[in-house]
Amino acid sequence: MIVVLFAIVTYSLFVSSLKKETDENLTEMAKTLATSVSGDKGDDEIERTPDELVKEALDEFRFRDYQFAVFTIDDRFITETPDTALPSDLKGLINQDRFANIAVNGQPSRVFLLPFQLQKHDYKLYVFHPLSDQIALEERIRRIFYLVAPVLILFAGIGGYFLARKSLKPIAAMGDRAKRISAANLHERLPIKNAKDELGNLAIVFNELLDRLDIEFDRQRRFMADASHELRTPLAIIRGESEVALLKDTRTSDEYQESLKIVNEESGRLTKIVEDLFTLARADSGELTADLRELYLDELVADCVRSIRTLADKRNITIEFKGEEARVRGDEALLRRLFLNLLDNAVKYNIDGGKIKIDVVGIEVRISNTGQAIPDDQQALIFDRFYRVERSRTHLNESIMSGAGLGLSIAKWIADLHHAEFKYSQSDTHENIFSMTFPR
Repeated sequence: MIVVLFAIVTYSLFVSSLKKETDENLTEMAKTLATSVSGDKGDDEIERTPDELVKEALDEFRFRDYQFAVFTIDDRFITETPDTALPSDLKGLINQDRFANIAVNGQPSRVFLLPFQLQKHDYKLYVFHPLSDQIALEERIRRIFYLVAPVLILFAGIGGYFLARKSLKPIAAMGDRAKRISAANLHERLPIKNAKDELGNLAIVFNELLDRLDIEFDRQRRFMADASHELRTPLAIIRGESEVALLKDTRTSDEYQESLKIVNEESGRLTKIVEDLFTLARADSGELTADLRELYLDELVADCVRSIRTLADKRNITIEFKGEEARVRGDEALLRRLFLNLLDNAVKYNIDGGKIKIDVVGIEVRISNTGQAIPDDQQALIFDRFYRVERSRTHLNESIMSGAGLGLSIAKWIADLHHAEFKYSQSDTHENIFSMTFPR
């Protein structure tokens, strides 16, 4: 399209330029002759009529490829150059623009009309120029374009085809690789030919997306595996106890109560796991939002401490609480769950006769407990879902270990929802310290 458009525009400009040059030459010739006739008066000017002066001037005015004819204003013929066969209706062929294309001596010609005055007599001067050479030149130009344009289009098409194939080859390779990538082989990445061009940047961005998807898929697989494992344990216990209770035809009421007690405890654990999973699923989908309101942080933490004392008393764990009045904006229900999870962990991961210390200072809450510290290589993992420090850390209180490793994950999510800083540290005596600092 560009080549064809270029040929059409170039040819049109060329023809227009030739036509303009021809009209300018005709105008110059006509004005030159009119000036020559008007200025040729001589000493015997009175003895000759204006018609005779015109004839005499025209006889002396000879130019190659130009013919002339003179008429009076009322179309009375005066004279013409030799070998000029004028059309029968010359007046009707020339429009108001005073230029026209007519046939002279059987050849297409361009004619120009110039009115002039001589001794108060009005005349009309016609200047003719044959267009044969111009038409032949235009024909040669057209033939050149007819020959050159298809050749250019052919070369442009072939070059464009190979250039497009070369340019789109990386895209085709990326597409083929992307078709083969699925959940089973998310580790594969798109090939990058040149990291500095647009396609390279696209491949880099796509590979980064695959990296994130790979991480999320791996996290989901681990999540499903851990969830299945955590759910399977209480279900197996419940099923085992019920089968044992049904195997014997006669059992004492104490035996039935013991079995029902175990089933009840495991059902509670199972309910807690399901509730935590449902909470995390709603959190991931964005359904849970914080209802932020002004509340007294010290009163909320104190209420959580009262709720956890019963569990701590069973193991002779001392709880020390110090709090000063502090007002923050937060969701009371979510914050209550956060602090209960932290206090529950402080009891579970403590030693019999240990100590828990809770301090509310300004906008910071610090909960510390005695017991074995979390190893350095595991501190970065404690907020992952279903992650629990190895059992050896809590072998002394194995009987009360009923958590699924979701408490700290939920606590971290609640802290992030409140834009609070939530972190783990250790004291000089290797006590475990969880702190949460609210934004000012």
